[in-house]
Amino acid sequence: MDKLRDIALVTYTNSMCHDVLRPHVGQLEKFAGSFNSYILSNDMPQFGLNTDKHEVILYDNSDSYYTQWVKCLEHVKEDYIVYLQEDFFLYGDVNYEEILRCKDFLDGNDYSFVRFGKFELRLGMHRSEFQIKDFPDIKLDENIFDAYCHDRDCYAFMMQATLWKKSDYIKLYHHVKSDIWHEAPKWNEGMRDLGTKGAFYHSPEMKQLGKWHWESKLWPHICTAVGYGKWSLTHHDHRLTDILSEYNIDPNGRGVR
Repeated sequence: MDKLRDIALVTYTNSMCHDVLRPHVGQLEKFAGSFNSYILSNDMPQFGLNTDKHEVILYDNSDSYYTQWVKCLEHVKEDYIVYLQEDFFLYGDVNYEEILRCKDFLDGNDYSFVRFGKFELRLGMHRSEFQIKDFPDIKLDENIFDAYCHDRDCYAFMMQATLWKKSDYIKLYHHVKSDIWHEAPKWNEGMRDLGTKGAFYHSPEMKQLGKWHWESKLWPHICTAVGYGKWSLTHHDHRLTDILSEYNIDPNGRGVR
């Protein structure tokens, strides 16, 4: 599909997590292989990564988090990126047609991103200094809803699988200047400062998975496979166990939570 050429998958990782990266890229090749793929890392993976399918862009570990991203994205030619982390494991085919419709939505207005699924928006559920309020779905297009980036009490910025206008992503990172990889209120503040608008994709048949998120029709993946450095086996069904088995990974090596 020619239209996919303007969308790049960009996975952020580190050499400490290359054991997690291996199944991630394997699942990308099976279920999202039509996209161009970039891997941002401080070192080259040592597990036989197919560099014909995944271009590795190296960053300096001593640089701040935002600097790593901004410098690496100078080498990404596509105008749209899909934010990914190495512990987002696909378990089914991505929906190319609907992802392109999300891109068309972004092309036609001043919104900056479409998150690939529905997540808990109430920031007060996570942090006591924010109010707990309802955020009813505001429909922008078929299965596309507003992400309330303007609201102080909304969990607007998330490091989740998301289609971004690359230029707006870079603008946000330049503005927030986060030294570390961490979701924090200053990302939401940065969005409000810049007037960033965002959306998320959700369809009624997608069931809730756990406390904080729902299934994704666009990007069916485990979110996330690792927590606090350990495999999150107790938070997922057989899908994670099956993937680890497929790639001959002993979960006891990293530990289980």
